Amino acid sequence: MPFPKLGQAIVACAIVLTVLGTQSHAGMVTGTATYRERIAVPPDATLYVELQDVSLADAPAVPLAAKRYAVTSVPTQFELTFDDALIKEGHRYVVRATINQGQDLLFTTDTAYPVLTDGAGNSADLMLVQAQGGAMLENTQWTAAVLNGAPIDTERRPEISFAQGGAFSGSGGCNRFNGQAEITGASISFPDNMAATLMACPPELEEVERQFFAALQNVTTYAMEGDALAFLDAAGEPVIKFARTQ
Repeated sequence: MPFPKLGQAIVACAIVLTVLGTQSHAGMVTGTATYRERIAVPPDATLYVELQDVSLADAPAVPLAAKRYAVTSVPTQFELTFDDALIKEGHRYVVRATINQGQDLLFTTDTAYPVLTDGAGNSADLMLVQAQGGAMLENTQWTAAVLNGAPIDTERRPEISFAQGGAFSGSGGCNRFNGQAEITGASISFPDNMAATLMACPPELEEVERQFFAALQNVTTYAMEGDALAFLDAAGEPVIKFARTQ
């Protein structure tokens, strides 16, 4: 009788449709990465590009896709394939990149490049900035302009100055502080026991100062371009941006 075979075929088709219906589709983000300096990268330099979910401001970025490329010339093209099922409406997604030679950071993005949601497309052209050695910070003074992604509009803004060997001092906008930073190449870390005064501050200055000191503890690398300086966290997110004052 043909009916059992027909029933088996219907069941098989239903299983196939169910499987296909649950499969995720691959999405893709493409773009280029380059830098402004007219210098050649070393022959063993690599470009590392990452797609991140940065929806939670008080949590580390969540990596969704990443790929490493050999850099033979710039701009360098890239493409990141990701699982469409990971993309959620209302979330924020960005692309960031670094160029490294072994463990040494040569160039990095100092801003986030949005993709996929909130009207952003599926491509991004990244402009990286040169990561400088610690000597570039010596005898410089900076005023904070952006803190945790928001412009600082208080009457007095945080400031920081660097002397030789990683020694630093400054003001959080109210209280003075000083200490010794560990700087190796483009890596920088600040001590959690910085000496600081304990003056009472107006509420708006106190809040900015609190955020500034907290942000310093999250800094792992820095990037400098002209009269601009950015402190970045482990995810490559710029947590503090400065303008040069000296």
